[in-house]
Amino acid sequence: MSKTRAFLENVVIVAIMLVLIQSLVDDVAVLAGWPWAVRLVILFVGVGLDIFFTIEFLSRLYVAYVNRRAAVYFFYERGWVDLIASIPVLLLTSGPAALAYWSGTAMVVGTARMVNVLKVVKAIRIARVLRLLRLLKVFARVEDTGSTMTQRHVAKIATIAVTVIVAGALALNVGLGLLNVPGLEHRYHQQMLRLLDRVRSYDLTQVAGVQAVEELAAVDGALLLVQREGRTVYSRYGTAHYETYFGPADYGFSERDGVRVFFDARPLNRHHSRTTLIYLLIIVVLVLWYLLYYAPHFVKTVSDPIHVMSRGMSEKGFNLEVKVPSLYRTDEVYRLGRLYNDVYLPQKDRSGSHGYPDSVGLHHDETRDTLDE
Repeated sequence: MSKTRAFLENVVIVAIMLVLIQSLVDDVAVLAGWPWAVRLVILFVGVGLDIFFTIEFLSRLYVAYVNRRAAVYFFYERGWVDLIASIPVLLLTSGPAALAYWSGTAMVVGTARMVNVLKVVKAIRIARVLRLLRLLKVFARVEDTGSTMTQRHVAKIATIAVTVIVAGALALNVGLGLLNVPGLEHRYHQQMLRLLDRVRSYDLTQVAGVQAVEELAAVDGALLLVQREGRTVYSRYGTAHYETYFGPADYGFSERDGVRVFFDARPLNRHHSRTTLIYLLIIVVLVLWYLLYYAPHFVKTVSDPIHVMSRGMSEKGFNLEVKVPSLYRTDEVYRLGRLYNDVYLPQKDRSGSHGYPDSVGLHHDETRDTLDE
């Protein structure tokens, strides 16, 4: 069972790294304008990973419940991280994106709901950052001096920091939406409405009207295609290009009085991907900083001194002193280390006893006075 559990934990770690790669590549693909077929593969890889993490969370929660450890797992073993990085992401990001592909759903420009829909799309993209909370599982593999205190402390502080960033990003996005603060989505919506009105003002049955549409499209790159009564009047690209580079979320359309106009939503998607990518990179850098800098610093300034004192008090032949850096000599752990070096070790050497020497004879008040110096 221990080998099976270790194997499954390794699978989870690999899946976490795949989520990191998939999240980064997904946004890079939107920014770089990769073909839709490639982005579709990336999308379904994300769906598969989110389903895997959802099953993993439910399995862990069930096992913890059976063993009457559900509260311990959820609150003290960061089960809540497993929750918010699995089910909400599946329901808010990869799941809706997959459903949009299967149903062929596109944005309908000109409706009162469009700006809200665009804001929801933006919120969904930011919610993808929740996937990176799974990176905090990596901290379970920190093994500096075998210190479980280091593992727990670094994982907890990193969890708090990353959660604050994610929650802050979501709260800011939702708050701006509730306050109806004009943003890029609003400006995009207004631009599309202006284009729609301009196209409808032309007589598309005449050559002059078609030429006017072409001139408008040359000025505004958001105009993709114009149809009148099902017949294409203008198209920026050929059918093969649309099939290759456009997915359901890459365009919007509106139809009035027999005129259907299609608009390019990729600039807006690139903006959203750029914003999400910034959050992703901030979190990755933050996690790496905790792992590569703060964890060794915590080991050096907290775990190692305690480790030395613990061995000195439990091993008869261990007489190594605690190294007290001048920069941290007033810290509580080093004040205790100086007490250990100056009082305990000399008494231990003289007594030659194992464990606490009887001849130390420090009372509680004397210990407090020494630490307060």
